Parts: sequence; C-alpha cells; structure tokens
Amino acid sequence: MLKRREFLLTGGTLLTGTALGLFAGRGSAAAHEYDVGSLKVEHPWLRAPVDGDNKAQFYAMLHNSGATPDKLIAVKSEKFGKAEIHGDPKKLDLITPIVLPPKSKVTLAPGGVYVTLLDIKKHLEVGWGLEMTLVFEKAGEVVVDAAIDAPDAAHAHDAEAMERWQKSHGQDSAGPKEGGDSHHEHHHMDKK
Repeated sequence: MLKRREFLLTGGTLLTGTALGLFAGRGSAAAHEYDVGSLKVEHPWLRAPVDGDNKAQFYAMLHNSGATPDKLIAVKSEKFGKAEIHGDPKKLDLITPIVLPPKSKVTLAPGGVYVTLLDIKKHLEVGWGLEMTLVFEKAGEVVVDAAIDAPDAAHAHDAEAMERWQKSHGQDSAGPKEGGDSHHEHHHMDKK
C-alpha cells in the first residue's frame, strides 16, 4: 500500500507539483487513467474486505480503442495471494478472462463483471490506495493505483458508504475520534 498523505507532507509536494505540471494539459482525469497499448484503465477501485475477511473485489472501466480484441487475463500484487477474474456477465460464478472487443468499453462494477482478490496479506486501509498490475493478453502489463473504498461501496468514491464505514470505525468526517485509529485520505497519482 502507498502512504500518500505521509509522502505529500514530507517533501513529495515538490515532486507531485512537478508531475501535476507535466499532466496539466491532459485535465484532472489524468490521475485516474492508465494507458497500455490501445487500452485505457479508468477509475480503478476496490471494495475493502469486510472486517475479519481476507478478500476484496476490484472494479474499473476498461476501454479498448484498438481494432483487435484483447482480454484481461491476470491481476497481481505482492499484497494478495491470487486473483480470480469473473469476466462472463451471464455466468459470474465462473472464472474467465474479461473480453474487450475492439472499439468498446467494459465496466467492472458491483453486480457485473469483476475481479476477486484473495488471500490478502496486509490490511487494506479504506481511503488509501493499492498498487497492482493488470495483465492483458495482447497489450501487456500496466501498473495501476486502485482507490480502496468501503466494503459496501456501490461505486468509486462512494461518499455514503465511506460515511457509514467511518461511523462504524469510530470516526466522523472530521477524522478519528479520541482513541480511534488514524486513517488516511486517498490521493491519486499518475503511474506512467
């Protein structure tokens, strides 16, 4: 996991400012997008495990602007043991790649296709990010930084789910209550 808040507060500000200057012409969405070949991964996020569990679900929007199909065939990170891709929207219980037809967009979302991260080796802190590598059959690999949302989040940056999670973990929107755990905000950074 990346400790962005500490990075930003201890000298990363200069580097971040430089990086933001380089990407200013691309607009504010640049921090949520990752390109590999003719594919784009947009808004990667995951639901944190429910307390006491060691699995999470990963979601994103995948765009294929190319003339040939591709497939998401693997997801890896040292923070979890393995990933199962549930890519058939009609048979979500099966483990199958996510097919990306030419000139298409496929949305990984609750109730649709998704990736399950299993055997999580370290606590995934809500509000932080998790660096992971997506492996595509033809385009190759791309490293993304997925936002870690509340376990019941319906979509990326689900404010209502975050508020419920904060209340259940002794926090309010101003931060942790006295004696509560300290949690950090998630800040996206472009990983190119």
